[in-house]
Amino acid sequence: MTHRIVVNVETGVVSQVEYTAEEQAVHDAAVAAQQAEAEAEAKALAEAQVAQTPEPADNPPQGETP
Repeated sequence: MTHRIVVNVETGVVSQVEYTAEEQAVHDAAVAAQQAEAEAEAKALAEAQVAQTPEPADNPPQGETP
């Protein structure tokens, strides 16, 4: 489970606290959304690169001119 750091501003005591089930669910949803966005951007970039790649020209048989 994920944790968070809590600092008591009055005493200066720092402690590590486990997320509650609700906090963990929110964290997991945020991480999943970020991952989905990154994957979508990577896919779009790959598709854009493919779209920009020129198709090979038809090569005439040897000895002939186009």
